[in-house]
Amino acid sequence: MRPHKILYPFGALYGLIVKLRNKWYDKGWLNSETPSAYSICVGNLSVGGTGKTPMIEYLIELLLKENKNIAVLSRGYKRKTIGFLEVGPKISVNEVGDEPFQIAQKYTNVKVFVDENRVEGVKKIKELYPQTDVFLLDDAFQHRSIKAHLNILLTRFDQLYTDDYYLPAGYLRDHKSRAEQAEVVVVTKCPADLNLESKRRIKSKLNLKSGQQLFFTGLRYNSPRTLFGSDISDQIDSFNYLAITGIAFPKPFIEHLGSLFSVQGQISYPDHYSFKSSDISKWKNILSNQENPAIITTEKDAVRMLPFKIELEGVKVFYIPINVSFLDGEQDFKNLVLKG
Repeated sequence: MRPHKILYPFGALYGLIVKLRNKWYDKGWLNSETPSAYSICVGNLSVGGTGKTPMIEYLIELLLKENKNIAVLSRGYKRKTIGFLEVGPKISVNEVGDEPFQIAQKYTNVKVFVDENRVEGVKKIKELYPQTDVFLLDDAFQHRSIKAHLNILLTRFDQLYTDDYYLPAGYLRDHKSRAEQAEVVVVTKCPADLNLESKRRIKSKLNLKSGQQLFFTGLRYNSPRTLFGSDISDQIDSFNYLAITGIAFPKPFIEHLGSLFSVQGQISYPDHYSFKSSDISKWKNILSNQENPAIITTEKDAVRMLPFKIELEGVKVFYIPINVSFLDGEQDFKNLVLKG
């Protein structure tokens, strides 16, 4: 991306600060701890939108097939609480954040926790569930106080970290040199028809160190599902949709919807936006002027709509789950993950 020129000096200062911070860790002046059980960190160098949650879910499904006892630890971005919490059946989405809540809802045989202090969080999980043999550390790459056994760094196809700039001029929150400490780099959200020459060009840009592994993935959009009530997916093509998004980069999702369904309107909110009753009223007012109306949204947004079940009574709400799709080399990736 092209940096905002007026913010360039602030970005340069930010980049210097994170570089110095990383140097203190690299020299051992600040301490890092490695979890007692095998740990996999999924992270990025930028803020939002690289596809961490789909990758965490991919790893969960891979590890469950190996009968692993998995614990997922997240910060719980934009939650209304602080400290250590287990995402249990009596916990609300506002208490833990949308992504941990989504993971816990989908994978009831996986333990999910939130704690802004990753080191303490891991210790508390091990005390509660000593049988845990794999930690999945969501969005922990910039947390130098914890050192995972395997680091998976994600970077978006259309916004590689090499082309980005430091906050607030760009989206980078960590220094570009940190990429060298990831064992695996995954270029996410690639077009399905990405050719070999484009892959070579990206590999050259990233300039990875010897031993680092590079993979390319896209997103697979699944069939819409109903958020409330009985399944009426057989009628999915008959509705006129209002698309609601509260994600970092909604454009690909909106383009996907437009290629399949009748989308009559779109409302975009900031990433992790907490919906309000006034938002629900606004949607219902828009829908009242449409024939055969329905709402369609992302899975992450859908979990933030759950508290409004009563207010959305009578409104058809659909969401679209997504999965990671490897363009090639998937078995090699699995082998890297499972060798720990």
